[in-house]
Amino acid sequence: MICFGVVNAMCSLLFGSLMKYVGRSPLMALGAVVHSVLIGVLLMWRPHPDSPLVFFAISGLWGVGDAVWQTQVNGLYGTLFRRNKEAAFSNFRLWESAGFVVAYAYSTHLCARMKLYVMLSVLLLGVIGYILVEFLHMRKKRRMKRLAEDPKAAKEAAAAAEAAKAAVVEETDDEQDEADDDIIVTHL
Repeated sequence: MICFGVVNAMCSLLFGSLMKYVGRSPLMALGAVVHSVLIGVLLMWRPHPDSPLVFFAISGLWGVGDAVWQTQVNGLYGTLFRRNKEAAFSNFRLWESAGFVVAYAYSTHLCARMKLYVMLSVLLLGVIGYILVEFLHMRKKRRMKRLAEDPKAAKEAAAAAEAAKAAVVEETDDEQDEADDDIIVTHL
């Protein structure tokens, strides 16, 4: 754990500064590659007490990948949710904690090999989600840049937004109360 923590701390400092020069995507790719290779190594590796350097190498490399997640995911949330950072980070911590609870719940029911397969599946799902988020974010940035360059298109987009906003019918308090009466609350 000491090797993991030291490497994690050093790489966190390094990756925070390096992101300014290479961008977030290469670092996220580095974290995904390091962790997926390590999971593959752990699936094939048989621990032996005569090779302590392998233990330290694996824990140190795991710290490299974890440093990517700790720095870059927080940076991504700060970029995506500029106006609602508190809610975004609260939501992030909620789902992170839920993941810890799920992992703890199945920890005694699955062998190490199955846990590695679960980690690999979650890693692949997360990478796919990250690629989708980056694609949508780049598309939004391009659209905003295009609107900033073309004042006529910006006016048309603003007029369309106003028309859509005017078309939305606001509900009154009485309508809200009637809707609440229809909701059935069940307890687990």
